[in-house]
Amino acid sequence: MPDEDYSDEPLTELEQDQLDTGWLFFLALPEAYPALSGYVDESRGYPIGGAKASTLRGLPPAEDLQVANDESGRLMLGLETWRVTSDDLAALQPYIDQGVLSIVTEQEWLALEPEDEDLLPDLDDLLPDLDDLLPTQTLTAQ
Repeated sequence: MPDEDYSDEPLTELEQDQLDTGWLFFLALPEAYPALSGYVDESRGYPIGGAKASTLRGLPPAEDLQVANDESGRLMLGLETWRVTSDDLAALQPYIDQGVLSIVTEQEWLALEPEDEDLLPDLDDLLPDLDDLLPTQTLTAQ
């Protein structure tokens, strides 16, 4: 590790989270996402085509991303840390400063993930049928 990259400063909570998880967790306002996606495409040279494969874009389309469950409308994008360079972070800083993009910890990210309705059990499947709980015979007084 070069000397200029070494620091005695302790890592921030966010830096430690990135080191521990290997991921950067981004939240972006929908109106900012096209510019962010465009930056990635331009900086990576997308679209790339070849005889066997092609890559049309660097980031998924906005409509394929999850939306935070806090009613902010922010789009959720997780990227492995090795995919994001220091130049990328410098290019993203103005968006962060404007408040249209943020990087959060995994814990914050998980708290904002929408519940997958397909994975939730149907309430009718959890509760017994009321008819099954009622006696089938009526009792008479003796």
